[in-house]
Amino acid sequence: MRGRFTGWSRFLLAVVLAVWLCPPLRAQIYFGITPIRLELKVGPGSQKTEVIYVRNNSPRPVRLKVYTENWTLKEDGSRNFLGNQPTAFACRDWIRVNPFDFRLQPGEMKSVRFTVSVPGDTQPGGYHAGISFEQVPEAPPGGRLGQVAFTGKIVAAVYVLVGKVEIQGSLTDLVVDSAGDFQAIRLKLSNPGRTHFRLKGEIRLTAAEGRKALSLEVPDEPVLPGSERWVIIPFKEKLGPGNYKAEVKLDIGREELLALEKDITLK
Repeated sequence: MRGRFTGWSRFLLAVVLAVWLCPPLRAQIYFGITPIRLELKVGPGSQKTEVIYVRNNSPRPVRLKVYTENWTLKEDGSRNFLGNQPTAFACRDWIRVNPFDFRLQPGEMKSVRFTVSVPGDTQPGGYHAGISFEQVPEAPPGGRLGQVAFTGKIVAAVYVLVGKVEIQGSLTDLVVDSAGDFQAIRLKLSNPGRTHFRLKGEIRLTAAEGRKALSLEVPDEPVLPGSERWVIIPFKEKLGPGNYKAEVKLDIGREELLALEKDITLK
């Protein structure tokens, strides 16, 4: 399986990567999981079991609970966690985890198995859900839990591809943001299909005289089926005022690339 545990450094990386699937937190998370994303192919009426590894990186024991939940993306790309609320292409109800409540000693690692069981009448498509690892606050010996307690949470994204599905997508708009020292390109993506796709590509900015001004890598972001979203790509360095041409080429997993050219002005 891709993303299997290969060393302690993977857990530190998982904590960093977890930011894209976690709401903002006010304290540090002291445990890590790997892999942070799983993409599985499972046929109707079939099931598949995989493993997620979790490690306690703190000097104290921690108690974790594990549960599944549905999620979706807002148009700005932020994650919206929905618990057991059903949505299009959600598959929370297909997933069972074991164990779902346990303690980890300092430095201890544990494997959490989960099984995806796809109903036999499922239509071809790409489905998704989350497996959430949440720290449970516990009162110290002889004490009691205060009214305010920090709860750390990391979510592993699970994508389940059922059957053969054609990827559909389009790049519909490009907008430049420029405010003070912050400059960025915003791309609008549309996915009318039945499975998600991920982005891979480049944006080239050239000045009016044809000189290459900047090259930007498009982040590896998902676009969920039946949705539209914006993706923000900040400039690596500030460009001066003037007229530029932006050229975008994106690979979304199809034979042909998505391409867009647009003249922009920085003030």
